[in-house]
Amino acid sequence: METHAQQPAPEGAALFAPSMEVGRKIDADRTLPTTEFYKVDGQPAPAQPGTLVRSEPAREYALPSGVSATRILYHSRTANDQDGLSSGVVLVPYGQPPKDGWPLLAWSHGTSGVARNCAPSLMKNLFYNWEGLFEYVMMGYAVVASDYVGLGTAGRHAYIDMLSNGTDVVYSVPAAQAAVPNLSKKWLAIGHSQGGLASLGAAQLEAKIKDSNFLGTVALAGASDLEDSIGSAMKTKAPLLNGLVAFWVYGVKTVYPQVEIKDILTDKAADLYSRSVEDGCSAASGAFAALPTDEMLRPGWQANQYVKQFLARNQPGMQPVYGPLLLIGGGDDPIFTPSAAKKVVERLCARGARVQSKVYPSLSHDPVVYGSFRDQMDWISARFAERPAPTNCLSR
Repeated sequence: METHAQQPAPEGAALFAPSMEVGRKIDADRTLPTTEFYKVDGQPAPAQPGTLVRSEPAREYALPSGVSATRILYHSRTANDQDGLSSGVVLVPYGQPPKDGWPLLAWSHGTSGVARNCAPSLMKNLFYNWEGLFEYVMMGYAVVASDYVGLGTAGRHAYIDMLSNGTDVVYSVPAAQAAVPNLSKKWLAIGHSQGGLASLGAAQLEAKIKDSNFLGTVALAGASDLEDSIGSAMKTKAPLLNGLVAFWVYGVKTVYPQVEIKDILTDKAADLYSRSVEDGCSAASGAFAALPTDEMLRPGWQANQYVKQFLARNQPGMQPVYGPLLLIGGGDDPIFTPSAAKKVVERLCARGARVQSKVYPSLSHDPVVYGSFRDQMDWISARFAERPAPTNCLSR
């Protein structure tokens, strides 16, 4: 989930708009056409997740000088454990790679929308631009940035579903290594907001995979139960956040097609949802900005059986994880709040995880990405150097 400014900022991701009209302009200014690269004729033959379908050089992006980009299409798994395709981009620094190849970060992005054209790889600035993403490459790391199944590719996006989004992150790595030479076998997951939750999903998946080349996880403003996050969004009474709630309902519908939208959303919100949730990215979020927050969710929405199931499957820290974790949050984050993050840390520590957590006072949801950058880089470089990971867990 994102809490961006109302207008797109050149230095980082921007989703929210004060109206659908303003959102349409934001989308038009940054969106690239969906080319044949993203399309597969007929039903694609199933393959092992991580299998590369195709790749191509990508020269349409506004990248830092010397950085090269390769677009990838690869097999993953959907929220219902079916074969699915995900797209993404691999960014490589300028110059000669280290002896063992470019150290690799698997980046998971925050909320960009739920429509097919909301894939970051279909945006000129890859959505995040200088909000972490380009800095990582300039610091000498290759980055593979998944779009997630249903963004860019056909099918519905399982918005904010940590394990299916995390699956796309995990399997972007072998696809990137097949597409681009000189990438290290060693890799680390890092994500922000929706992507922070996805990176925690990747760590949970790795508890079963146990990839010896997986070095750990950085979650930026992503450690929270969804129920806590939704409750926080409602309490802020900021209509700009309404689009996140609508996207979340879309995610519930993706995982549980049986759910009735009008059992969760009010009549007004459901009408807006049917007309606009897939009509753009910033435009879709802007469509809900004029509706009072109190008129988004139907009373008793928490009792819906599909909502309960969706929230239960998206509780980070309830299952074991693999590898050390760095959890970063902002003291003024209105959605992924410090109190919610503390609960996640306590769960992870109780399950034996090695967690370093840090809250940055006075920083909100997006500014914390910038404010924590030096600490991120120190932690990441130490993992690639195979130094012991620090922990805040008292029992560790």
